[in-house]
Amino acid sequence: MSIFDLDLPLNERLENMSEMMSRLGIGPATAATEDHIGEAIVLASAVRGCETCDKAQACRAWLKRAAQSLYRAPAFCPNADRFAQLIAAELAALRGKIAGR
Repeated sequence: MSIFDLDLPLNERLENMSEMMSRLGIGPATAATEDHIGEAIVLASAVRGCETCDKAQACRAWLKRAAQSLYRAPAFCPNADRFAQLIAAELAALRGKIAGR
């Protein structure tokens, strides 16, 4: 038994977040380095937003019918702006890598 088994609603919300990030192309590794402290703060804030979200069932239903690859989170998502920030940071990092070649 996992500690997450004790809080099924929280587990569902975090699974939704993981699925949303995957579909948006956001990798947690982007925010996990010292070079990306701003992104780490945004990601931590997004986790907290998801933990307290009251739209978990709507989110799960939306994910079931949404495309496998997304360019933005749905308007009802309290993390939509945070996810947009993380996407922009990943694109900027990619541009930096390409320019550095």
